[in-house]
Amino acid sequence: MFLQLISIAILSFSGIAAAIDLTLTQQLMLAPSRHARYELLKDEDFVFDFGKGPSSELVNGGYLVDATSETFPALVGQGVGMAVGILGPCGFNTPHVHVGGTEFNIALNGTFQTFLALEPPTTDSGAPPRVVNLTMNTLQATIFPQGSPHMEFNPSCETRAFVAAFGTDDFGRTQEFEALFSVPDDVLEDSLGDSSQSLAD
Repeated sequence: MFLQLISIAILSFSGIAAAIDLTLTQQLMLAPSRHARYELLKDEDFVFDFGKGPSSELVNGGYLVDATSETFPALVGQGVGMAVGILGPCGFNTPHVHVGGTEFNIALNGTFQTFLALEPPTTDSGAPPRVVNLTMNTLQATIFPQGSPHMEFNPSCETRAFVAAFGTDDFGRTQEFEALFSVPDDVLEDSLGDSSQSLAD
């Protein structure tokens, strides 16, 4: 009897999901079990092509491709995600944070420069963050703790690649300067100081 009820619930869920036109990712998030999720996936849904995935352009050439629950639905419930970054000559992945998870980053070819700002102690709100500046060579890796501002720079004249692994399928990315300069001007002036007033003095 119990198994029959479970089967009816799964069938009902599938019917409701189809009726209200949910995306595959949404259906997977609502599925009651791993088995139910697997039943929603076709064989080809288990493949993600970083060479063809949706990308974000980077400064001075290059791009990022993210495998998340949104771009690769098979990741739903798996607790992992990944990004591949391609940086052109002098390419720059500008300062950003991942509020969803820690990044484990490995240089695939050549050299990268990385910068990481670690949070200061909570007992001294005026303390500056510790900045970790590293040169990463081929097959060397580092971590960027969850929520910590960091960046990658390709100092060479050759195209370089890195892979970033995450312990979540929804790691997110917020570019620091885009976020900062999206706030109202008066907030920026109060936070950074009114430079025009300083020059006038």
